[in-house]
This record gives sequence, structure tokens and C-alpha cells, in this order.
Amino acid sequence: MEPIMRGFSVKRILYLSRGGFIDGSQRQLSYVVTHISSYYKPIVVCIKAGQFVDRLRESGVSVSVIPLRPWRKFPSAFFRYLDAERLVAFARQFDIALVHSSDIWLSGYLLWVAKRLKVPSVLHVRAPISTGEIRKHRCGKATAVIAISRRIMRNLLAAGIEPEKVMQIDDGMDLRLFGPEGSEENVLRRDFSPAGEVLIGLVGRIEPAKRQREFLCAAEQVVRDKSRSVTFFVIGSVRSDSYFKELQRFVAEGELNGRTLFTGRREDMPEVLRSLDILVSLSGGSIMFEAMSCGKPVVLAGFSRELASVHIQDGRTGLLVESAECAALTQALIRLMDEPELRKEIGREARKWVEDKLSHVDMAARTQRVYDELLQE
Repeated sequence: MEPIMRGFSVKRILYLSRGGFIDGSQRQLSYVVTHISSYYKPIVVCIKAGQFVDRLRESGVSVSVIPLRPWRKFPSAFFRYLDAERLVAFARQFDIALVHSSDIWLSGYLLWVAKRLKVPSVLHVRAPISTGEIRKHRCGKATAVIAISRRIMRNLLAAGIEPEKVMQIDDGMDLRLFGPEGSEENVLRRDFSPAGEVLIGLVGRIEPAKRQREFLCAAEQVVRDKSRSVTFFVIGSVRSDSYFKELQRFVAEGELNGRTLFTGRREDMPEVLRSLDILVSLSGGSIMFEAMSCGKPVVLAGFSRELASVHIQDGRTGLLVESAECAALTQALIRLMDEPELRKEIGREARKWVEDKLSHVDMAARTQRVYDELLQE
């Protein structure tokens, strides 16, 4: 992208991120900082080292690791101000013009630094949250708030945030990274030797909010019909040990034993998605778009309604199940299992939809326009 405002010095933007592994929010942030105009200079602060920090440094992005204690947890109530002032001192070295947090859990630090430096702040909200949570994280105090979906935007407005502060910018996909073409090797078959012909997966951290329990409920209903050859995959790192043990008991005690595999965290998500036949999402997120970009059909269940869903067009770019009932998801899975041509057709339409509407370059450009407007003001 070419600089929009010529004749001005470079503006430095401070980005706040959790760091660690590369998940959806980290990948989206990397798209922004590596595609932003040369008019802007990104300075990224991650609260922990790891794969994301390494990836940014390989891309030539300036990144530092500054541990920050949880803003709202009681034991950190005093020490968080010490961390916040340390962050302010760091930011002052670079004459920061704007602060952007890609994680709502860092909103306290975002607002503190922006106030101390007297600069605009941008907060990304990446998941549907309640009015109470919006107020708890003081989202309305940010100069601008970016929602990644229509549903999140409605939640923010319903919580009383001024409409002029809120804008919707959908996540973007790197079409070269997440594409239907790649290694011919099926990495799930290579690593786990599943017996089933059809491979169905759910991707996400193992915690109640990702609803793996409901996924396994539908899986159990599917395998009761012995005529279908299928293996289910639960893909993701464990966030809740107790919930993970509950899922393991459910699999061991029912008909899913030997038909369901827990993969743990995977660092090869493009290859994993290309290896699946169907992706199930029960909590939304950019993983849906990544699967669509790989030409795979997505079943979104119990999360959105047809009138509110923008990218999952039922029967065209995916299957949209409004009900959260296990039986409804089961029927959608059976339909796709029994109709391989439908899977292919939806996969083709999904890929085309992403090509037309979900470019990561366009997403970065729209984010940059937010900066342009705030700094011109």
C-alpha cells in the first residue's frame, strides 16, 4: 500500500498482543503489521515470547516482549500499574502516535497508555461478549472499536457505545497460505491412521466456550449408524484440564472410542484443514474462513441465525444450523457425509467467496483507514 498522506513524517503505532502461539488473533495482527503502508511504523509488544514473536521478527517487524500481569485479577491490582508505567516508558522511546490492542484482555493497558501519551486508541473485539463484559473492559473508552462480525457490532452498540466509534472489519485470509492446493499428503491420516473414510473436525482451544462437548454429542449420534465410515477429530490445545477429562470420559464410555481422536495443538493448520472433509464450528472465529479458503465445507451450528450470517450462506458456502440442539447438527453432518458432490460444490463456492470478500490485504487496508481518520483528526 502506498502512503496516503504525503509530506508527513512516519507515524509509529504501538500494538499490544498476547504473543505465544499463532492463533487467529495473532495471525490477523501479523497481516496488518506486514501489509500496512510505509507511512506507518509498527512497534509490537507481546506479553510472552513464542512462535508469534519469532514470526514477526522474521518478517522484519519490531517486536519486544514485556510481561504484563492480568489487568483485572485482584492479586495484580497494584502491580498492574507498575507494569502499565513500564509500558508507557517503553512507548515514549518511540514517539508513539496511536495504540492498538488486538486482544480485549489487554484493554486496561491500552487505555492507560493512550491516556498517558494523549494519543488515540483502537480496540479489536474478536468474540461476542455481553453488555456486562463490554462495560467491564471499558470498550467504550477506546477512541475506535473494531468488531470482526455483525453480531459483535450489534453487541457493542447495544451496550451503549457511540455508533461513530464502532466499525466492522471482517478478518482476512492469506489465500496463498490457506488454499485448496498443497501437499498431497493427508497429515491427519499420516499422524493418526484413522479408520474412517470421512474426516470431520472441530478446531479450538479445549474449553467450554468452544463447545467440544456438543460436537461429541453429535458425533456419537452419527456413529450409531454403523453404515457410515467416519472419524472425528478434536483439534486444539487444552485450556481447561477438567473439561478435557470430561471429554475423554465421554469418548471412552460411549460409542466414540476409536472413532474420535484428540490431536492436541497443531502448528500446520493449512495442511490440517486440507486433510479434513468437513469442519464444524460451534463458536465462530476465523478458523471457518481458513477452512473455506482451503475449499472445505463448514457447518456452523448454534451460533448464528440465517439473517445475521454474512459469510456462511446456507447451502451455498456452508451449512448454517440455527439450532443448538444435538440432533440438528447431526442431520447436517449426515447430509454432507452422504452427499460428497455437495461437499465439493460448497467447498468451491466457499473458496470463491473468500477470494471475493475476505482478502487479508483488503482487511489491512481497511484497518489502516481507521488510523488515517484518527490521526487526521
